[in-house]
Amino acid sequence: MRTISIQIAGLLIVLCSHALAQGLPEDPTAGARLFVEKGCAKCHAFTGTGNRIIPQIGKMDFGDTQLDLAAQIWNHSPAMIAEMEQTGIKKASLTAQEFSEIAAYLYFLKFFDEPGDPASGMKIFGQKGCSSCHASSAKSKGVAPKLETFPRNISPVFLSKAMWNHSVPMIAFMAQIGTQWPDFEDREMIDMLEYIKSQARGAEESAFVKPGSPTGGRRVFDARGCKECHSAQGTGAKEGIDLGKRARKFYTSLTRIVSTMWNKGPVIIVKMAQTQCCGPKFTSTEMADLLAYLYFLHYVDEPGNRENGEKLFTDLACTECHGRPAKGTALQYIDLSKYRNAAPTEIAAGIWNHTVEMRKAVEKEGIPWPKLKKGEMADLIEFVRYPRKE
Repeated sequence: MRTISIQIAGLLIVLCSHALAQGLPEDPTAGARLFVEKGCAKCHAFTGTGNRIIPQIGKMDFGDTQLDLAAQIWNHSPAMIAEMEQTGIKKASLTAQEFSEIAAYLYFLKFFDEPGDPASGMKIFGQKGCSSCHASSAKSKGVAPKLETFPRNISPVFLSKAMWNHSVPMIAFMAQIGTQWPDFEDREMIDMLEYIKSQARGAEESAFVKPGSPTGGRRVFDARGCKECHSAQGTGAKEGIDLGKRARKFYTSLTRIVSTMWNKGPVIIVKMAQTQCCGPKFTSTEMADLLAYLYFLHYVDEPGNRENGEKLFTDLACTECHGRPAKGTALQYIDLSKYRNAAPTEIAAGIWNHTVEMRKAVEKEGIPWPKLKKGEMADLIEFVRYPRKE
């Protein structure tokens, strides 16, 4: 009996962990291939070399949740379909998995850093007092590793891991020599990293061969004790800082996330000392995954409001197609019962797949295209999943 209870408890833990990770991608780059295969790249360029009429993907802000991102695509659908018809591009259908992968990929684009300025970085390296410990070469004075020993392809992940793993002796030595813990603002750390790269002569770094996994980062967050001080997505220490409430702050480039973590270093170390918690050491892969997880915190949707969704369903005239309309109209009844209890991404993909037919119908009937505001897609989908109160 005790063995069965343990097995059931273990199963519940697995199921709860899976539920909490819903919406987090395993590989946020998987959608890149689909973006090309589904024809998205024919209109949406990443730089100024593509179609100038269509917004450049690299300059767009996809920093909302997964379903808010779906709402952006929905609101833009009439113009998108018209452009496709003019250029002879066939609109591709998407499965729930394909929709999830493309959405995650679009959200992931801001994760990549803009180029740094090594000249500016050299000034920052001196101004912040980094040169007091880290000399540029072995011939120079300095108590910490020389810059020339750093990996030639040093990444923000390596820098973040090194700073975190050595933060306790680092802050102790800085206090000993009277150097203040430096804060980095805006793109200062990006420029400084570029300067460090210009000085590095060490062996090639094996870290950060590919971007981290957000779902892997969630596992690291739990396993390495981060949840002992921080809560995120409903789990973790309730008395600590809820990272979920600050999630939008992490929707920025990789090095800027590292900069944010660095700036909180002294506070984190003091907190760990108060709780008698020794700071965990991270491998490069773990740090890459953790940074990717922080980046995707804002991407995960909270459950929508079913009552709001029911009102939206009527106000946006969804009942014209998904209720029984009067005879003699261009609108046809479309049964939504197959979406009851379905995953939100399955419904979002279904909405995308039927935009062409809907555009023709609403134009013929003179019904305006329904526009969705922030949070409304989640509410609408919640009503479609659970149309009646249990």
